Amino acid sequence: MKTASQSQEHHQTGSYVAIFSSIHYVLKAEQLLKQGGIALDVVPVPREISGDCGMAITFAPTKLATVQGILDTADIAIARIFCKEAEGGFREILWKEQ
Repeated sequence: MKTASQSQEHHQTGSYVAIFSSIHYVLKAEQLLKQGGIALDVVPVPREISGDCGMAITFAPTKLATVQGILDTADIAIARIFCKEAEGGFREILWKEQ
C-alpha cells in the first residue's frame, strides 16, 4: 500500500484522475488499460474530490480518447474525471458528450 506522500506523487499537475462507480470497475479498467499500453497508477481517491474511501486511476490527459475507447469497448463507464491543478486542487473535466 502506498503512503499518502507516495500517492501525492501520482497526482501530478495536469494528470487526469478517473473515478469509477465501484472497485470492480477500477480493477477491470486497470487490467484493460495496461493491456492497451496506457501508463497509469491506481491510487486512493484524493480527499479533495471525495471523502469516500475508494480507488481511482490516474493517466496522462493526452490518453483520454484512447482510455475512453478501451473502456467503452468493455462497457466500463467512468463516473467522473478530474484534472490536477497547479495550485493543488482538482477541476472536474466535462468530457462526456452532452
